[in-house]
Amino acid sequence: MSKFINWRSNWLSGDFQLFTDGVQKGIISFSSWRSDAESMFEDKNYFFSNVGFWQSQTNVIDRKTHEVVAIITYDSWKSKAVISLKSGEQYEWRSTGIWKSQFTVSNYKDEHIMYSSNSNTGTISSDTDNELLIVAGLFIKHIYNKRVVVLVACFMPIIMISINRH
Repeated sequence: MSKFINWRSNWLSGDFQLFTDGVQKGIISFSSWRSDAESMFEDKNYFFSNVGFWQSQTNVIDRKTHEVVAIITYDSWKSKAVISLKSGEQYEWRSTGIWKSQFTVSNYKDEHIMYSSNSNTGTISSDTDNELLIVAGLFIKHIYNKRVVVLVACFMPIIMISINRH
């Protein structure tokens, strides 16, 4: 069964709103000073909690049971991540577009979610009803976007100094 979802993000906060058939069905809301997030989509509620100084891992906690239901690990060099579910299943998040405007979550067998973005809006086409995987894909997108912003902010003074020297 295919599921089609539209999303919109607020570029200042990074929050995502998720819509099905024009009706808002969910939200991913990020903490102000951290990359932790709260998500609600349809009847599921998850908390994404980043672990470690470099935030190379995220624990996904089910708000109803307070259990860790998934762990996301990031590969900073390749812009990909692995979502490991409590059941033992693993899914890969991978950027597929040249401008990082398309990305997928897949187990490379029978479940595949395709995301497409354009500025602060986008679409999701999913052949699974797994709400956790659907929101995790957008969460990971936000994490990688935030890393790019930090990287640019770190190198911008160096670039400006070298430009002003000449």
